[in-house]
Amino acid sequence: MSIRPAGIPVSVTIALVLSLVAGCTPTSKPPNSEEMFIKASALTKLATAVESTVHYKNPPPGLDEKELLMRATQHDPALLQNFKGYKVRVLRQDKHSVVLICDASGQRALLEDAGCSGRMDRHRWMGKPQPCEFSVDTKEICTKNLNN
Repeated sequence: MSIRPAGIPVSVTIALVLSLVAGCTPTSKPPNSEEMFIKASALTKLATAVESTVHYKNPPPGLDEKELLMRATQHDPALLQNFKGYKVRVLRQDKHSVVLICDASGQRALLEDAGCSGRMDRHRWMGKPQPCEFSVDTKEICTKNLNN
């Protein structure tokens, strides 16, 4: 026994329900390109500060990401303040580092830069959303940078 309002076909009822459900589904809007290019410029400065700390100041190996970021930016806290509202991650590989900027939820990678290179390495916000995981290999990027 089926209960449905009189005179409304089942297909219309299903379409109405699906459109209501789709309207309630959260959608992630793409990052603003102008904001991302501004953040990319700021990231190259932050990544250079982290690289300098890792490469020349020999921070303790057990230092977590947050402590390393604080140490690298203590001379200029604005370097980190530029990313308020974003998740900032740091990876150390040998004597080099990579800084990864993700959305506030920590789900989507937006920008990634190795501090050893002069240019911004990866605009990960472009294209399909990617997880907040490191993709830059310092051995590849930093060695290539030394050979140029």
